[in-house]
Amino acid sequence: MTYDNSAGTIQLEASQGGGASGAENININVDACNSQSTNGATLGVTELSTNDIMVAYAAFDASTDEYLQYSMVMPDNWTPGANVQATFYWTTSATAGTGNVIWGAQAVAISNDDALDAAFGTAQTVTDAFIADKDLHISSATSSVTIAGTPAAADTIVWRFYRDADNASDTYTQDTWLLRVVLTINN
Repeated sequence: MTYDNSAGTIQLEASQGGGASGAENININVDACNSQSTNGATLGVTELSTNDIMVAYAAFDASTDEYLQYSMVMPDNWTPGANVQATFYWTTSATAGTGNVIWGAQAVAISNDDALDAAFGTAQTVTDAFIADKDLHISSATSSVTIAGTPAAADTIVWRFYRDADNASDTYTQDTWLLRVVLTINN
């Protein structure tokens, strides 16, 4: 099932899965996200050298927290207040380095007549180890993200994704490329 979240430029794909009964996965590719004006990740596209695979990415700095945002209306079958977890798909453009990367997700619900400039909820993070340059890295899922505000059906949910690069436990010393985030809804 595909949800079109704008005039054909941003799409979310939802499918049953995630391992738990009643779980639904929503795939958010980074090319559908907005880079924040303040400390935003750098969006780009590259072609890999051997088989010409095109990769859309958001480049995150190794020492400064940087952010992406994605706004959406949750699927009709979403139960407001249900657990939502984030899994990060990423890679790197550098050949050197070892260590861990910390990815984070937070969200806020904005209802009819709410101020758009609303505060995000408490972030949930997940730590994932660097494996190899240009390999696909898939993190574990975060703990359940608490969506700030009072989530209700048809609300706009603004998601913010980031690399917690200034955290002492984020020990990978190179930039990272985020490829997509998969949200798992456990209704």
